[in-house]
Amino acid sequence: MIILKTDRLFLRTWETTDLQLAQELWGNSKVMTFIDTRGGLTEEQVIAKLDLEIECQLKNGLQYWPIFEQQTQDFVGCCGLKPWVHSDRGGFELGFHIIQEKWGRGYALEVAKGVISYAFTQRKLSHLMAGHHPDNLNAKKILLQLGFQFVEKVFFKPTGLMHSSYHLGTGPL
Repeated sequence: MIILKTDRLFLRTWETTDLQLAQELWGNSKVMTFIDTRGGLTEEQVIAKLDLEIECQLKNGLQYWPIFEQQTQDFVGCCGLKPWVHSDRGGFELGFHIIQEKWGRGYALEVAKGVISYAFTQRKLSHLMAGHHPDNLNAKKILLQLGFQFVEKVFFKPTGLMHSSYHLGTGPL
């Protein structure tokens, strides 16, 4: 099911048959550098992560949806929303993961803009949270371009580090 479209991209829900795409994304150690200390995930770990995304969609109507190029149908990565669990602020977290072959094309910014619009217009959310690894300066730049404001540092269990967290919207700080 298609969730939304941008100028060049579209997002749809993850399916159990998407294991190869999920492996291309979360199995890549360079993609996972700023996401998880385990690096590129094993097939079992990718299956578990894919299952969690599908479960999140069933429970919340949201997930980090897979991204595809409209013209070629090529897989790009994932972007979406899931419950914010890193502090007591509540709400939903914007996140994006792009496969290495598609880095540097402006896809993360484009798709994040689309997901933000979806969050505020379709889902009527009052605010979003986001975060980034302390060394991921590209993610920080994108969040600032999107209008997110720094709130605090929070512990991010998958990396074992304190990550900067950001807020966007009119809802609770």
